[in-house]
Amino acid sequence: MMRSTLFVVVLVVVTAVATLAQAPLAIEWSKGPNMLAAEAGGATGIIGEKLIVAGGTFWHTMQAKRFVSWTQLYDLATGTWSMGPDLPREVAYTLTVVVGGKMYLFGGYGQDQVPIADGYILTPVANPEEDEAGFEWSRGPALPEPLCGVVGGVVDSVIYAVGGARNSAWTQISNALYCLDTSDPDAGWKTLAPMPGPPTSGYAATTCGGNLYLFGGYRTNREPPYNVDDAYKYDAAQDKWTRIRRLPIRGRAQTALAYDDRYILIFGPHINSAEDRKIHGSDHGNSAAVICYDTQEDTYAFLQPMPFAVVEIYFALKGSVLYGAGGEHLFKIRSPYLFIGKVQRLAVQ
Repeated sequence: MMRSTLFVVVLVVVTAVATLAQAPLAIEWSKGPNMLAAEAGGATGIIGEKLIVAGGTFWHTMQAKRFVSWTQLYDLATGTWSMGPDLPREVAYTLTVVVGGKMYLFGGYGQDQVPIADGYILTPVANPEEDEAGFEWSRGPALPEPLCGVVGGVVDSVIYAVGGARNSAWTQISNALYCLDTSDPDAGWKTLAPMPGPPTSGYAATTCGGNLYLFGGYRTNREPPYNVDDAYKYDAAQDKWTRIRRLPIRGRAQTALAYDDRYILIFGPHINSAEDRKIHGSDHGNSAAVICYDTQEDTYAFLQPMPFAVVEIYFALKGSVLYGAGGEHLFKIRSPYLFIGKVQRLAVQ
């Protein structure tokens, strides 16, 4: 299966070369210590010197998916994992952002397979006891409606939440865009211009340079469902969406992270289709690819791939170092890996 996955990645890269720009960044990848428990779909962020992975899922058997409430903490200084405080409930596929030294989670669903609107906030504890993790969970403002798989980002103190599904089968997709100003949470969520195009799930989203960006995704508006290469920019100042250059590949279940207020890194697009699965099986399509989008030039470049093919692995940035843990390594196989990537700027000719 791994040989098939690598072949797909190489094929995609070769066929897309003509559309790519020279890489403006380079990533030196390494592997840190494995997580205490493999998972995917968990909320990921960095507060201080701790990488946080909260909630998520794993497969107890190939027919039994389990949702968890645990919080795993990786100490960036000591290079060790420990357990933090449990979430108030088991949950995965949440919108997650870090604002003002706190981690916010919104939406998702748990073992009952019912999407929620709940919001939770992870806050550092002042002067914790020696045996305490140094964080605590509290309730936060709820989304305007129950949604799982919401994505988005943050600009200054404002959180943007877009899309998501109204059912756990991911067939009732929202195009709504909401925002919440964390400096005035009592004002609640505001409704903004909805995302254009047919309902889409599984896309990557992040904010960069004061704008929100979306890449790729999965559509079920025809049979069989299909991956897309669409990409959009939402101008927060004008409340307006515009289409930007299409991705060099069609993919879903990728994640995104802004770098240096100009570049967006897109990790691990899952590139198979319904037709591919019939021929190659469900493992076909996971990739280690990393794509860099330049928001100023509207161009893409492939960067050094991750150490292993993992989809739905979420990254956080500390200085110029990327930290990402978990995700799906093969079909229904959760990743215990911690990837650490040192990013550097290159002189582009």
